[in-house]
Amino acid sequence: MGKIDQATLKKMIKENEITTIIIAAADMQGRLFGKRCSAKYFLEEALKGVHTCTVNLIWDIEQNLGENYIFSNWDTGFQDIKAIPDLSTMRIYPWFEKTAIVLADLYLEEGGEVTLGPRNMLRRQIDKAKALGFEAKMASELEFYMLNETADSAREKGYANLTALSHNSADYSIYRSSCDEWILGKMRHLLDDAGLEVECTKAEWGHGQVELNLMYTETMEMADRTVIMKNGIKEIAFLNNIMVTFMAKYETEVTGSSFHLHASLWNEKGENVLADTSDAYGLSEVGKNFLGGMMQLAPELMCFYAPYVNSYKRLADTAGAPNTLSWGFDNRTLSFRVVGSGPSKRVENRIPGADGNPYLVLAATLASGLYGIEKKIALPGPPVLKNASAMPGITKLPRNLMEAVTLFENSKTVRELFGDDVVDHYTIATRNEIDDFFKHVTDWEKRRYLEQI
Repeated sequence: MGKIDQATLKKMIKENEITTIIIAAADMQGRLFGKRCSAKYFLEEALKGVHTCTVNLIWDIEQNLGENYIFSNWDTGFQDIKAIPDLSTMRIYPWFEKTAIVLADLYLEEGGEVTLGPRNMLRRQIDKAKALGFEAKMASELEFYMLNETADSAREKGYANLTALSHNSADYSIYRSSCDEWILGKMRHLLDDAGLEVECTKAEWGHGQVELNLMYTETMEMADRTVIMKNGIKEIAFLNNIMVTFMAKYETEVTGSSFHLHASLWNEKGENVLADTSDAYGLSEVGKNFLGGMMQLAPELMCFYAPYVNSYKRLADTAGAPNTLSWGFDNRTLSFRVVGSGPSKRVENRIPGADGNPYLVLAATLASGLYGIEKKIALPGPPVLKNASAMPGITKLPRNLMEAVTLFENSKTVRELFGDDVVDHYTIATRNEIDDFFKHVTDWEKRRYLEQI
């Protein structure tokens, strides 16, 4: 059934077809937080918004209380913010009985948006595109691993020696995906019933690894669908006694999981402005500038594309994960590919990992592309025709989170595009992540040093 309007919602509530409504917003990590409301209460009160706490925008990935934040801390009293439902996002949540979900935007108690809120950050870039006469459309491709574990069993094992749902490499294999269709079919059908418009699933290279593609649509709608999809896949897996992870690289020996994002740009006449059949590359000047901006700012936006220490383990393994600043066409070693023709002409950003916050990944991609158009940034060179990761002299992306956050924090351009408050806040989050990592002894350190030292 997918999305439902307010009249349909009231009718379904009256007929007892919907009894619970989830009001949800995204945290810094792109995870949903919020409240489950009775349908009656939603119509009477929660329609106007529900209160939540600013801690949701300073938690780390384990929900440890973040330090050093200006936005929320002990001195501010961890004040309330308001999550106001965007009724255009209301949809059936079919893997839970008689349930609907609506996404919310975050506002301060005294009025005004929470500028640090990921969905608000993306909306500002969409509004900028509109002011320039453009509408961006995007499509997400995400990879994830299915494990024959539950959260409890994985925790009991100390997250070591986990059992994948399959035990062989089976990229594109119909037989392998048929073996997993008992759960993949449920995921596709339920996500489709929620109106997320799944294009396809396929077996990926890693043991138990899957790729799921969504049909392209308007940018905010794609971000909303991607956030709900990630949350939904984990919940559907839980309900079927398996576990899913969107970690960029969950074991040293396994292939990393990517978040490939396809982006196109359209004018007010409904024409794709990236294509030019008379050009040697098939790109218009706008298209070249759009890609040029993405490339120029990619190193400075890595904190959005690869937000965790673990994210760079995927990029260090060059098996399909880009570690250079490169562009071209049908070449999977590149950071950016130009694909399609005519109305389907688009840029594929291959840098982000599956661990990225969809709102921030889409916001960074769009902001950098629009910057390229505004500043008429040229492509840095011809398309790369060989293995980019093995080419001498090619510019490398940041190798780790420490390099990435330094570029991010000191970028005047990123501060102009997103605001000082956003850059400072997400810099604190990133540095807290790094500090926490360096406090802990890893399995690698034990294997390397314990016996020898």
